[in-house]
Amino acid sequence: MNTQLHVWRVGQEAPTWGARSPTERTFRQADIPSVRHLAAEFAARTWIGPARLADFVLAVSECAACVVGGGPGTARLRLWTTGPRVLCEVRGDGAPRRSAGGPVYGEAEAMRRRLLRQLCDHVSVSYGRDGMTVVMSMTAG
Repeated sequence: MNTQLHVWRVGQEAPTWGARSPTERTFRQADIPSVRHLAAEFAARTWIGPARLADFVLAVSECAACVVGGGPGTARLRLWTTGPRVLCEVRGDGAPRRSAGGPVYGEAEAMRRRLLRQLCDHVSVSYGRDGMTVVMSMTAG
């Protein structure tokens, strides 16, 4: 699996690569179960095979948890497909916790990032004035 961790520049939009079939939803931390349900429904409308379905739903859930796990803020989930890939972008609206060296994240977020790198073909985590953004993609087949 070719997993990459790429940091997008602040304010840069996530690539859409000829996006099709977008699904979007705003959510809070307590809505993570409904985010998983939405991811499963989205996957059922795409060509994700049974072997990748559980991985996709888990990856979307972990992206969402990374963004809203630190507090009561809201986030925007966006799911779409292009070619053989399914993509997920979760963009938070809260300012990230910061230290002098940059964003601060705990052990739970570090474990989520490791899991995402194992499940996904591509993972991008960025921090900006508006909060955290996580973008991931997986091959659907």
